[in-house]
Amino acid sequence: MTEPAQIESVVEYVNQANLAQLSDPAFRQELVSWIRFNPSAALRKGDGLAGRTTGQPALPTWLAKRIIRFVLTPKAQADLDARNIRSSSAIAIFVSARDDKEAWVETGRAYERFALQAAALEIRNAFLNQPIEVRSLRPQFESWLGLKEEKAQLMVRIGCAPLAPYSLRRPLEEVILFS
Repeated sequence: MTEPAQIESVVEYVNQANLAQLSDPAFRQELVSWIRFNPSAALRKGDGLAGRTTGQPALPTWLAKRIIRFVLTPKAQADLDARNIRSSSAIAIFVSARDDKEAWVETGRAYERFALQAAALEIRNAFLNQPIEVRSLRPQFESWLGLKEEKAQLMVRIGCAPLAPYSLRRPLEEVILFS
């Protein structure tokens, strides 16, 4: 999607999904549990959402956990996402014929090829999946997309931007059991 009217509709769907997600205490708790508020915590855990990837200042974890409830609000997230969406060149949505484990894996493989080619062309992409993640909003979003039997699986924004820092990832052996 590249048309301004389409982009504004995406902004509205993302805003609705942000409100739903950030109003859910269980979602907020899980999200905060994945944030690494300083490089030391990121290195110690080896995974998660490193604050440096979003330009957040490094803070002691104990302090950050106390103030995040004032900073991570639906309005603040909506404003940030709206700016990011509007500054992107396009929105790409990955769709599958089914909504099962096999389709999820195939969607991931398609995204992997897309992301690798984008990286080769120095095009950046970032996940923007909120309208797909919120179960009550997903059917409405898919209808707006004009999908009949297909299922929206993944949405990313794409465009030209400087390379951002990466979050750390644990070694494969630590997250997959081999028998």
